[in-house]
Amino acid sequence: MDRIIKKEVAHFVSKHKFFFHMRSVVVLPILFAISLVLFGNYYLFSGTKKSIERYKENPPFRIEDVTGSGGVHFLLDKDKNTVWRKKQNAKEDFDFFLEMKLSHFWEGSIFLPRKFQDLTVYACPGESLPAFQMRFLLRESINVDKELRMPKDELTFVYRFEEKNKSQVSIPLLKLPKFQKETNYPKNIYILTPEFKILSSEGCLSEVELKEIK
Repeated sequence: MDRIIKKEVAHFVSKHKFFFHMRSVVVLPILFAISLVLFGNYYLFSGTKKSIERYKENPPFRIEDVTGSGGVHFLLDKDKNTVWRKKQNAKEDFDFFLEMKLSHFWEGSIFLPRKFQDLTVYACPGESLPAFQMRFLLRESINVDKELRMPKDELTFVYRFEEKNKSQVSIPLLKLPKFQKETNYPKNIYILTPEFKILSSEGCLSEVELKEIK
């Protein structure tokens, strides 16, 4: 009798061990999969939120050289030994534009306005500035991929330079509007964008610098 009882108990324990093992085999992968999904969603949400904040603070800026001369990015590299040299005229009414800086910066809860002093243009080393015309644009800071349209430009002023034997010129930005605090991005928030036209078929610049009032 004892032998039968022990046999039944052993069978019962063995059966429950089997079911426990089977349950673990089924449940653990499911729990692991759920954990991966939750972690993935959190990572995606966190990454998306950070990307949105980064975009608001410093959206991707564009530069374009329609003359096809190459090297226009050197104008923003803070190195006056690297240069952009115009090689031919463009069909458009400008040679290049530089989206330089956002009119505001993200303080964490609000967009605070920047204050700008001047735009300084430098000639290539050992050369003089070529005659040029500059249109200073305030460009909408929209997300082009989201809005599915190109940003609108607001012309603030036009500056024409025709002086001789100057290696640099500082253009005052007094005509810029007085930016206000903003909470609804991108409303009333702009990308400061100078657009240049060299008034000859050749010309060389080494740097374009936008200076803020600290």
